[in-house]
Amino acid sequence: YEDTALEGVEYRESLKPLLAKLPPRERRIIMLRFFANMTQSQIGEEVGISQMHVSRLLTRTLSQLREGLISD
Repeated sequence: YEDTALEGVEYRESLKPLLAKLPPRERRIIMLRFFANMTQSQIGEEVGISQMHVSRLLTRTLSQLREGLISD
């Protein structure tokens, strides 16, 4: 259990600088999706874009974050 909790903390710490490098809109979408638990449709309404565009941005941004974590 402790290893899993520690791993979570390490990932969060590793993500902070990667999130800071994101453009403001992409960072906001990630925060709304994973920290505010909003749906893609809700995010689209909040940000003023379609759900489909939110989906594409999430896919691209999550891929960038994964690459950043792997390269660390």
